[in-house]
Amino acid sequence: MGRRPIMKQVTIKDIAREAGVSIASVSRALNGMDGISEENRSRILRVCERLSYTPNGLARSLVKRRTQTIGIIMPDIMSPFYSELMVKASDAAHKRGYQVLLCNSFRELKAERDYLKLLAEHQVEGILIFPIGPRSTESMAEFIHNVPMVALNELTGQCGIPYVCADEEQAGRIAAEYLISKGCRNLLFVGFKPERLAHRYRAASFLETARAKRIPAQVYECNLDFRTSFERGYNHFKHFLQSGLAMPDGIVAASDATANGIVKACRENGIRIPEDFSLIGFDNITEELPYIELTTVAVSHEEQMETAVELLLGMVEEGAPVGGKASVKLEPRLVERRSCKG
Repeated sequence: MGRRPIMKQVTIKDIAREAGVSIASVSRALNGMDGISEENRSRILRVCERLSYTPNGLARSLVKRRTQTIGIIMPDIMSPFYSELMVKASDAAHKRGYQVLLCNSFRELKAERDYLKLLAEHQVEGILIFPIGPRSTESMAEFIHNVPMVALNELTGQCGIPYVCADEEQAGRIAAEYLISKGCRNLLFVGFKPERLAHRYRAASFLETARAKRIPAQVYECNLDFRTSFERGYNHFKHFLQSGLAMPDGIVAASDATANGIVKACRENGIRIPEDFSLIGFDNITEELPYIELTTVAVSHEEQMETAVELLLGMVEEGAPVGGKASVKLEPRLVERRSCKG
């Protein structure tokens, strides 16, 4: 058999010669830079596509000056909660013809800002972001006029960036009312982290609901902090057991992962759920719960991410200004399983 001919690799010089322009003009066109007419830019990109200098999809997107890509910045992709949301967001984007660039901020403000800058420089069409704290808005404000953004919690409400999240006050109310309906008369909220806006809303509504019904309730605050919600639940509840406080008959965990940490501490101390107390969480992440069928309060993850992607792409495709789209609060629902007595 004869040897197959070696195909000559197309270079930027070939593109410039074929298009009848300078190498500098080709570079400007390929990098989306100014300093070149739209007529020359279009001619260069058509030559790139014809000579297969870039994959056809990319060449077409360059001709349109659209990347058909959105960025997602998450605080912890190792968490089953965030990984599930990432999958739902990717599915929603792909259904609409968009690709996804995923960034993990590791709950660090510098990393979050660096990723915002990186995504803006890569000319993504828009960004979905899970802000890690109140100071996130400082970084987001730097890029708010460069790229459309939608947040997945309410931290951004004051800076004009729309958000899509659960109605956390209603979620806390549902949890408290459910425990009270099951006969619980001494309630405790465990795993509270004050910098988490969702925790603050859930805990405040939990207390308000219990007090309105004259049911003793408290938020157990512990100075110990841990990287994961599981570790926080486990160690906070161990700390509670050592505090000498009376055992509640109903516990609201700050999240499902927190609840799983509480369950581990109970197993180590011979405490049974729901026989000794009822337990309820938030988020509906069953992968986090190998030991228990947990009753939980949550919004549909698919609905949340579908809504967020729809809102973001509406801003992209309509050219909506910052603040031009209304934020969305989703209705949480009770998912009843077997962790509560009665």
